[in-house]
Amino acid sequence: MSATVAKATLSETNVETITTVTTVEETVANLEVATVTTAEPELHRDLPIFSNPLLANATQSNSIPLKPKVVRVKSGSKSLSVLRISAPKVDGEVVVMRRLDTDLVNATSMYNAAYPAISEKMDAKESAFVTKKYEGVVEKSGALTGVWITIPQAKVLAKEYGIDQFMRPLLDAPNPKNNSSNITTEHEEIVEKSIVTEVTIVQTSQKRAADDAEEMQDATDKLEDLSVTDVKVMKRRIEELEDQANRDRKKFRGLAVVAAGLAAASVIPQVLPYFS
Repeated sequence: MSATVAKATLSETNVETITTVTTVEETVANLEVATVTTAEPELHRDLPIFSNPLLANATQSNSIPLKPKVVRVKSGSKSLSVLRISAPKVDGEVVVMRRLDTDLVNATSMYNAAYPAISEKMDAKESAFVTKKYEGVVEKSGALTGVWITIPQAKVLAKEYGIDQFMRPLLDAPNPKNNSSNITTEHEEIVEKSIVTEVTIVQTSQKRAADDAEEMQDATDKLEDLSVTDVKVMKRRIEELEDQANRDRKKFRGLAVVAAGLAAASVIPQVLPYFS
């Protein structure tokens, strides 16, 4: 009888232990959920009231090109795909950039395209927000200054800014870097133009040299065909021309002296009263 009671008591103890462990695990889980909720509050900020007035009634076809332009940064070897959006700025536009090496988009230029009248303080505040929310890559100086985010993040941000329809050509376009055939074709075209230009210059030089040689040969042939009498006549004619030129020079000097004398004669009577 006593053995049965002991067994029953042991069973009750095990139940209490299991219940206690379960309660502790639930408490830890609740604490973890509470910690996560407290550590990641929802980010929020207010966007500017005044947006880009040039985009208010614009359409994609008349405000921006349908195809972004690929350029190369002067300060380095980075290639960019750029999109020019009309804005009331000094240059009349804002250039939104997309890097081809990392395939990131400049969120700072997007913000300036959507709200061109913002202050530096508002720009810095938005950059800090985008950096924190999207874990953006920050470039602090040079041609790539700004916060860079991924293509999906840029699409979400473009909708918030109200410029998603204007950003589509840049965000939806395939990365030209991944399309090696296009880049190779463009490079080959440039090289081919250079080669054609050089060949043309060489051909022109060779042709000019050949023409000069031909003219000299013709002159030599003509001289060989001349007789002694012809040479004497040509020499006499050259001497006559030289004599005529000398006479013309002497005549001109004489006329100059006469003109100077006449001028002096006309001036002297007018000057004499001042010395009398």
